[in-house]
Amino acid sequence: MSSKLDSTRWVRKKTAAFKQDSYAPLLAALLHIYFGSLSIEDIAEKAHMPLDTLRALRKNPRFFRHVDTFKKELSQEIVEDLLVNTYRLEDYDALAVDFSLFDEVFQMQIRIPLYTHLRKISDFVQSRTTYGLKIDTSEFMLFRRLFSFFILMEKYTPTLVSKSLRDMKRTAEDVVWPTLGLDKKEIDAMLSAPILSKEERLVELKRRLDERQLP
Repeated sequence: MSSKLDSTRWVRKKTAAFKQDSYAPLLAALLHIYFGSLSIEDIAEKAHMPLDTLRALRKNPRFFRHVDTFKKELSQEIVEDLLVNTYRLEDYDALAVDFSLFDEVFQMQIRIPLYTHLRKISDFVQSRTTYGLKIDTSEFMLFRRLFSFFILMEKYTPTLVSKSLRDMKRTAEDVVWPTLGLDKKEIDAMLSAPILSKEERLVELKRRLDERQLP
C-alpha cells in the first residue's frame, strides 16, 4: 500500500507545474531536497540531463535560488500537512524514512517549526493533565500527529531531542492514546520493526521516483 506521506508525491505535484522548456533544470533543482543521499550523478540521471550540464548549472546562482525556493516551499507544505492532517502510524513511518534521506538543511526547515509546536502541545497536555483540567480532543489529536512523526523520525535520524521524546512517550501511552481510543502498544510495535539500511532506503526512493514517471 502506498503511503499518503510518500515524499515523491510532493515532487510529482511540483513537476506538474513545470514548463517543458525548463523542466529538466527545475527538476534537477527540486531533487536537491534529497542531496547528500542522491548524488550529483543520480540527480543528472533522474533529470535526464548530461552530468556536465548539471555541473555547469550548479555554478549558477540562479539555479541555487530555485533549489532554495523549492526547499522552502516544500518544507512549508510538509509542516502544514503534518499540523492539520491525521495519518496512520505507517504513513508517519514512511515519511520518517524519506526524512532520513533529505538534505540536512531541508530536514531542519521541517524539524525546527514542528518541534516547537510539539514542545508547546506536550507541555500543555502534561500541565492540564496534572491539574485535572479539560483538554479538547483537537489538542490530543495535534499531539498524536506531531509525536507520531517525531518518535518515528528519531528511529531513522536520531537527534538531541531523543530524551525529551522518551518523556513525551509516557504522556502518549498513559494519556493521549487511551483518550483517543487507540492501542498504545502500536507505538512500540512500529519502533521495534526492522529498519532498512540507508542503502536499502535509497534504492526504494529511487524506485518510487522512477514510478512517478519523471521525464
